[in-house]
Amino acid sequence: MDFAISEEQTALRDLAGQILSEQLPTDRLRDIEAGDDWFAPDTWAELAKADLLGLSLPEAHGGGGYGFFELALVLEQVGRNLAPLPVLSTLVLGALPIAEFGSGDQQAAFLPGVIDGSVILTAALSEGGDGLPPAVPATTATATGDGWTVSGTKRLVPGAVHAARILVPAATGDGASTVFLVDPNADGVTREVNFGPNLEPLTTFTFDGVAVGAADVLGAVGGGAGITDWISDRAVAALCAVTAGVCEAATRTTAAYTSERKQFDTPIATFQAVAHRAADAYIDTEAVRLTAYQAAWRLGEGLPADEQLAIAKFWAADGAHRVVHAAQHLHGGIGVDTDYPVHRTFRWAKHLELSMGGGTSHLRRLGALLAAG
Repeated sequence: MDFAISEEQTALRDLAGQILSEQLPTDRLRDIEAGDDWFAPDTWAELAKADLLGLSLPEAHGGGGYGFFELALVLEQVGRNLAPLPVLSTLVLGALPIAEFGSGDQQAAFLPGVIDGSVILTAALSEGGDGLPPAVPATTATATGDGWTVSGTKRLVPGAVHAARILVPAATGDGASTVFLVDPNADGVTREVNFGPNLEPLTTFTFDGVAVGAADVLGAVGGGAGITDWISDRAVAALCAVTAGVCEAATRTTAAYTSERKQFDTPIATFQAVAHRAADAYIDTEAVRLTAYQAAWRLGEGLPADEQLAIAKFWAADGAHRVVHAAQHLHGGIGVDTDYPVHRTFRWAKHLELSMGGGTSHLRRLGALLAAG
């Protein structure tokens, strides 16, 4: 079986990698982390100029019309370059659901802005616990004369500090839920910003009777569970794709360092223990990539992917954990120096491992699927 990606897919991946690597060298990442804003607006604009932000959005709104797998290849490059950009939150959590479930007016209002880089979106899925969205949200929406009022708390929302709209699932009675497009600056919205292990701002929102109109309902009233599951599946696959890129960054940095670092006038890469540890990290990296690709491809093809998603997220948690620990150990003392880039791969891997459920959560999901099948 040929696991190679096509020439066109390779070109898209390489274009994203070229832009991100040129725009975000180590010194630039250090400056961004030292500043107040985890965001590189010029790089975001370059991605928009290259038509990469609209890659998988409908051609009718100016997008490229590609599938989810092509977007996963771009997200892999986001991870490989440790790019402080809301690509996942805007495209996977926000734009793709609007393209799939939104009304014509909603698509016209937001998708062109996403494509040209002027609109950032996200979704507020987690209410705590293991990070996965609950089957029925504790956040509620109560019908009013001409719309709804939303009340509740959503935790650790990525990309929210710049978002124009947040997709918010809320219970609407009888065990059903509905997804609403909420303005984060609306009356009744309060926020608390914390930071993930990779320094990404993660916002906890409290909604206190926030008014939304009927035009702010995404999809059908009562159809929130299906939409939330649809978003969650793609969010998990996207996190796995980013993790594959982070693992590649860790292994490449380690390979370069161990080839140059000498003991007894000999590169430490030639030492058997070092070579074996690096080889294991490479094998784990390829496993993370392969399982991520499989899950993303099945989603893009409209095939069942529950088992593949659970397997991919387990590998993205467990395999990446081993990869970045090996990278730190093989770097020795310099691995803990924040002026040296390898520490970023460790922080990013830990952040991604804990997002949308850790390895244990997804092993349990896989076990339940196997038991039911």
